[in-house]
Amino acid sequence: MLLTKVPNDMTPPLEYCDLLLKINGTTVTCKREMQEAFWRLAKSQKPHYLSLTIRRIISVTRIEDRNVPANASIKKPDRTDPKDDSIKPNRGYLYFKVVLIYFPRSKLGINVKSYGDVVYVESTDNSWGSTTRRFLYLGDAILKIDDIEISDVKTTQTAIRKGFQKNGIVTMIIERATDKLSSSFVRNVINFSKVDPFIPRDVVLTCTEQLARYEKEGFPEPVPIFRGYVKVYKTGRVSVTETIELKNIRGDLLFPGSLMKVAEIDEKGRD
Repeated sequence: MLLTKVPNDMTPPLEYCDLLLKINGTTVTCKREMQEAFWRLAKSQKPHYLSLTIRRIISVTRIEDRNVPANASIKKPDRTDPKDDSIKPNRGYLYFKVVLIYFPRSKLGINVKSYGDVVYVESTDNSWGSTTRRFLYLGDAILKIDDIEISDVKTTQTAIRKGFQKNGIVTMIIERATDKLSSSFVRNVINFSKVDPFIPRDVVLTCTEQLARYEKEGFPEPVPIFRGYVKVYKTGRVSVTETIELKNIRGDLLFPGSLMKVAEIDEKGRD
């Protein structure tokens, strides 16, 4: 009795492939017994509570800092320069073990990206059938998959695929930013998709000097891209109507700690 779909507004939420064990204390072993239990409650036409006992196979458990792998941020040296945003801070994290199981017609439901030899969850799929629904947040760093330490996207993809092909289950160790400084770093990494989020200081100084020169001497007139006139063709293939269609858009799940305002840091590295 693995649940494959329930209403989105069900509270508390049931998850994809939760194992249904009991309904109001009565053991349920097949779909017919479940339907009969619901039918009896509906037939009574009286107010009632519905208590579902489930076993959650896909799970997340907190692990202690002493049990984290060697590539965890808390085991790395801190910034030598407090203002150097290109170096990841070594404090302000929680660590979790995530157990994921492959089921027929399921999907992983995440996209990942790498920065500084760390792989981050870049986006999540919160629809039904996603095995990572509510178990991984945007910005979570994947440190280890089964016995393999993770440092790039290709290794991540290979480890997940081999784990599911071998026995249908993978275990991840993830790192989650929880304070202002670490959350700010992770936000900067996620917000930039195609370029490095942190520009070296010498590049910043060069750009500053160039900007000062432009402000003093003026900006050159940009060269136009198009020349001549643009001819408008009336093909009748495009029309505008007053109809408005409303659609629900699902967003990525954000860890609440990553939304905190970041404090200013002085020259000695203090908040």
